[in-house]
Amino acid sequence: MGNERGRPRRPETDAAILDATIELLREAGYGGMSIEAVAARAGVTRPTVYRRWPDKAHLVIDALSRAVPVAPAPDTGDTRTDLRLVAHGLVDRLVRTGVAPVVLALHADSIGREELAGPLRELYLRPRLGTITDVVARGIARGDLPPGTSPAVARDLIAGPLVYRGLVTGDLTDADVDELLDAAWRALTSPSGPAAPA
Repeated sequence: MGNERGRPRRPETDAAILDATIELLREAGYGGMSIEAVAARAGVTRPTVYRRWPDKAHLVIDALSRAVPVAPAPDTGDTRTDLRLVAHGLVDRLVRTGVAPVVLALHADSIGREELAGPLRELYLRPRLGTITDVVARGIARGDLPPGTSPAVARDLIAGPLVYRGLVTGDLTDADVDELLDAAWRALTSPSGPAAPA
């Protein structure tokens, strides 16, 4: 998106804009954030921002993607250990960096706003959900998980309780993460297994 007019992009300008975007999302949410405010905070002009991103939604997704990069799927040889690493990594990248409230607010703000919901799903969430898909596929192949285990159900059983516990308590300890992962593992490996989504 940024080099159509021939002028090379300066990485420090991109970084300043993306940092300003995250700061303003924390302060005002998606609805209260504007390209004008981002430009002012970053010390650039509105056209400088628009040369790089076509609209507010894509700017926000890029800023979020930079703040929470995609982690490679761990492969220790043990699926339970891999899922534990995924769970702890999720907490480290979201909760302990302070980005989780921004992500949750964006999800809330995306309801009824397909211009935000679409890029949020496709450009931010889908690449990150691939980590659990990879771990589950390997777990099935090595016999750690039952055939037909749903990556979507695994994701929900792991990430959902972590998000909820964080919202309720305001923090997540390593013991919390381990407790919730153990509960998810029991559900995924139970003889009947969790029901796949309809």
